[in-house]
Amino acid sequence: MSETWALNLFDRLHAGHHVLLDRLSEMPNPVAGVTTGELAGTELELQSIIQPPELRLEGLRKYLDSVEYENAIRVEHLTSFKDLVQVPGGSIFLMFIGPCCVEIEERLLEMRKEHLQMEDQFELLKPVRANDGDKMASARIRLGEIDREGRRLRGTKELPRKMGDNLRSGLAAPKGDVYAATEGNPEKRVVERIRREEPSVVIAVGDVTCATLATEGYIPGVRVVDGITKRGPFEEEFSGDREYIIYNPAATIYPEAWSVMDTAIRDDEQSLIVVEGEEDLMGFPAVLLAPDGSVMLYGQPDVGIVWVPVTEENRSLARAFLEEMPVIE
Repeated sequence: MSETWALNLFDRLHAGHHVLLDRLSEMPNPVAGVTTGELAGTELELQSIIQPPELRLEGLRKYLDSVEYENAIRVEHLTSFKDLVQVPGGSIFLMFIGPCCVEIEERLLEMRKEHLQMEDQFELLKPVRANDGDKMASARIRLGEIDREGRRLRGTKELPRKMGDNLRSGLAAPKGDVYAATEGNPEKRVVERIRREEPSVVIAVGDVTCATLATEGYIPGVRVVDGITKRGPFEEEFSGDREYIIYNPAATIYPEAWSVMDTAIRDDEQSLIVVEGEEDLMGFPAVLLAPDGSVMLYGQPDVGIVWVPVTEENRSLARAFLEEMPVIE
């Protein structure tokens, strides 16, 4: 029985992938093939921070479920050309036009013709365009050029970094005021100070912090959440005037995190940044990118809320800390 295979990295599932999957849903016996290994291509931009296969597979399945394609499209993980030789003969392969697709097409057709003595078909789709007119691509998202909806971001020159265990004790490097729960409702006192001092931009990092501020009737200009707390998953859902999704694993800061933070700070809307991974270091870009007179708020488990003013001193402390984090090659 012939099948239709959409081959793609499916890294940081984006608007271009949605178009590919829509087309795939119209084809006979559709299968979404998440490619890794020799099928992933070579010399990709920031290849070392492509999402692990298990996260790409999970993200793809969640999306298919959300658009009710879960029963129509099968999902498979492919690591080599040998995997593709096992696909039944006379199949259709669906990909976007691009250098990696040409390589796969030429080699795949040759191998399958040799092993199966049967002709296959290739359907190459024109790239989906981002808002700036250039093509949608996971690499551009990794670089921080665009977000997953194709919206142009401010960009960044920051390199991906990963924190070593020896730096964990320095997480609170920028100095701030602690509003402890033992001294009364911390979120109420923080909101009172915000309304009194009127910071340029208020950035809240952490699900509990964002949720408790909302109970006091205050929504910061920028909120950063990851659905995780010290005690486990955080079930409350958030929404914003403008929402961004980024991939940023624990103890790392990737270029897309810098670029989205910079964009959210300056977009004059109530922005929500949803992190796939952890937001444990997102306060550092906040302090370094926000204008003078801003404040970054984060929760200190079992203590309260920390108020970190954006000052030259705190910028220097944050930058010195970040410079100690090795760059991910």
